[in-house]
Amino acid sequence: MRLIADGTTPILRSVLVDELTTDDGYAFELADPLLLPAGDRIALEGVGLLVTRADVELVTRAGNWSTRCDVGNRAGSHQSGEEADSHGVSNMDRALPGDRQ
Repeated sequence: MRLIADGTTPILRSVLVDELTTDDGYAFELADPLLLPAGDRIALEGVGLLVTRADVELVTRAGNWSTRCDVGNRAGSHQSGEEADSHGVSNMDRALPGDRQ
């Protein structure tokens, strides 16, 4: 589930989290799983996760930051030097004549 961690956007439904991954390849691994009820707002700060509860109570959670490497290509994204055909298949995914199956 995609959560917006800007500190102002409320979560639409309750979710149990143990890790939050950012769009730029970082992950915040919580020390303990956390239930985020609908209405909570979250923000990832340098020191950890900051949760603003629906009743305006502030909660901070400890954890560790790490870097994640994306294995494989996502649909529509290709490494430099690769070209995609009209079906989104890169030239690295195609079998060449003479390749053994």
